[in-house]
Amino acid sequence: MLKEGYVELSSKVFTVILLTVLVLILLTTTNALTTNHNEVTTALIVSITPPWDTIDEGVRECIDAALTEAEENGYALIMLIDSYGGYLDAGFNIADRIALAKAPVIAYVSGGKALSAATLIILPSHIIAVSPQAVIGAMQPISYDPMTGTYRFVNESKIINPIVEKAINYAKQRYRNTTAAELFVRKNLVLNSESAVKYHVADLVANNLDDLLNKLRGKVINIDGKNVTLNIVSTKEFTCSIRSRVISAFSNPLVNSIMMTIGVLGTIFALLSGKLPIVPLTLLLTGFNPNLISLFMILLGGILLAVELFATPGFGILGITGIVFLAIGFALMPSAPSGFAPPPAYLEQFRIIAVGIASGLGAFTGFAVYKIVEAKRRESKYFTPIERIGHAVDNIKPGSEGFVIVNGEYWRAISDEFIPKGSKVKVVRMEGARLVVKKVED
Repeated sequence: MLKEGYVELSSKVFTVILLTVLVLILLTTTNALTTNHNEVTTALIVSITPPWDTIDEGVRECIDAALTEAEENGYALIMLIDSYGGYLDAGFNIADRIALAKAPVIAYVSGGKALSAATLIILPSHIIAVSPQAVIGAMQPISYDPMTGTYRFVNESKIINPIVEKAINYAKQRYRNTTAAELFVRKNLVLNSESAVKYHVADLVANNLDDLLNKLRGKVINIDGKNVTLNIVSTKEFTCSIRSRVISAFSNPLVNSIMMTIGVLGTIFALLSGKLPIVPLTLLLTGFNPNLISLFMILLGGILLAVELFATPGFGILGITGIVFLAIGFALMPSAPSGFAPPPAYLEQFRIIAVGIASGLGAFTGFAVYKIVEAKRRESKYFTPIERIGHAVDNIKPGSEGFVIVNGEYWRAISDEFIPKGSKVKVVRMEGARLVVKKVED
């Protein structure tokens, strides 16, 4: 009996141990499957479409910020593209960033074209979709002369060969047609939507964004050895920063040429007229570096504010101009500086607030200047402040100067008597650019 009971107990213990092991194996397997297979349900949408359709440094910053947000939040990134291309350096930087992305990247040529540098940035995307009317390719580089406004096709092997190898590497990484990638550069090959899918450059044709999302549903992408299933049910628009838009605006060849012309002519006129203090400002226009201009604007704005607060009475044009310069400087600050710094989201919020304040103050300044000019036009040509009534801005002591406001203008003034700040004064006479005033009883 004892032996039978022992056998029965041992059998129960063995069964419990076996079940425990099976449960642990099941949990481990489930965890492994969960770890290696994720599902993405939200997509972040960023647009490279007119008027911001040139592949430049501003677009690069925008794409980098959008991809960073997608990676941090577990989103997919959908790039809507309708572009003739842009700058080679910016194209390479964007393509390299996409090639190393930790989030699914879908390039959708939603407009009629993705040519030149725009083709370059879609090659490393995990999925390439094209609209029925889209064409891609034509990646032969050209050089642009801002002084003459002329373009020249580049055929030097020292430039062509690296572009070809980069394009082939991007295509090979995503199992695309490497021959087509090479011909895009060497022969300016252009493919329509049907041919792009047929020759394994693009993955699918989509009529619109909704059609794209439907066709993406269930597709599996491998990212760093992990399978990611696309089941996108919601989308979010990504808004590029003010800084990136300003950089894009000044990267435009036409705007760049105008700035360079103004900068060169301004420098010449400043040197000829002896206005040497404005030479740094004119030289600044000959080459647009947003980081240097940001620093310059912040320093200049701070100086103007300091002059307004400590060197001149009241709060006027210098102070408002200083605030506007500070706002522009903060607007051009990098969105994600290296080192110890606030998160990019806080910097962007601060940038928006600064630009909003600057816009309001700028509008107020414009209105004030308009009113001043209007008042000046109504005045007599030979205005004299003598016998006019004003009020003291400072305490004016006998033998020392102070400021008074007469007819809305600041004047330096002296008096033979003590005049408290805020008292009414009457102008007795003028001594050069200085008024002699006396106190007027209320």
